[in-house]
Amino acid sequence: MSTVAFNRLIEAPADEVWRVFTDLPARPRWLCPVDEVEVLASRLPPSPAGVDAVPGFGVGTVWQESRTGPGGNPVVEEFSVAEAAPPRHLVVVSSGDGVDYRTTYTFSSIKAGRPGRDRTVVTVSHEGVPTARYGRLLAVLFGGLAARAGEGALRRDLDDLAAATEPGRRIGPAAAA
Repeated sequence: MSTVAFNRLIEAPADEVWRVFTDLPARPRWLCPVDEVEVLASRLPPSPAGVDAVPGFGVGTVWQESRTGPGGNPVVEEFSVAEAAPPRHLVVVSSGDGVDYRTTYTFSSIKAGRPGRDRTVVTVSHEGVPTARYGRLLAVLFGGLAARAGEGALRRDLDDLAAATEPGRRIGPAAAA
């Protein structure tokens, strides 16, 4: 099993970061490696007071992300929401070739002294658990390398999220808002 964990400060309130992060159809506009998203199953979670929840996103939501992989080959990954507590906590699971992945996101608000200056610390914990004999062998041989590659990809995703939510840096449809 390999686990990576890290934090990223985003200069935007947690509810805005959550809204952008969980708006699956909009992901290709702000998440650079993603070419297309197809929602396979969606749920309408109860929305806590004051939270602009994305309709249809919650526990049981399943989607596929298509991206262009190394050498220009298409890569399709399927994800599902295992836990969701808008706008603070999200657990996404996926299965790879001989490995199950669990990625936990925590969105922690940092209140600023001035209105409109709230920030969010996004904490990510990503773990891979081998599910097949060859998965365990690969984990022994390439576990550290795979963990570093996964961490790099997740850090780039959070950089894209920051660009989509931070004032003055917004990209895609958020820029027009």
